[in-house]
Amino acid sequence: MSNTPKNLTPEEVAELGFDRTEVQTVPVLVVTVAIVGFIVAVCIGCAIYYNSFRDAAVERIQLEPVSKDYLDLQTRESQQLNTYGRLNKAAGTVRLPIDKAMALVVVEAAPGGNWKFPVTPYPVKKPEDAAPAATSPANPPAPAK
Repeated sequence: MSNTPKNLTPEEVAELGFDRTEVQTVPVLVVTVAIVGFIVAVCIGCAIYYNSFRDAAVERIQLEPVSKDYLDLQTRESQQLNTYGRLNKAAGTVRLPIDKAMALVVVEAAPGGNWKFPVTPYPVKKPEDAAPAATSPANPPAPAK
């Protein structure tokens, strides 16, 4: 429900204090342009500040000396990749240099090579083929151990 009375004459409306003038467009446009300009200036200022901060951080990181831990890690990795070593004496596993390991893989991959795992192609089983085989009475499920 509204508090304003209905069917008022223009004199009665004037007595109530209603403003019957049109909006002044020039001041509204000036304020709108000022607000938009301020927002654009703030965005540009933030971009400039961010870029200068980022550039300073990148320059600082690039000028820092390389960490001793990083150099130690590179040395340790290089030693592990390029030397022989025994990993597990009981299991008989050894570490080969990476170049030697790659050469062995190339020799095994040659025609007539002796692969340690099956590499012959076989057709992919479809779910429809596997479902009847699992439920057929000729293949009872294996007992749990």
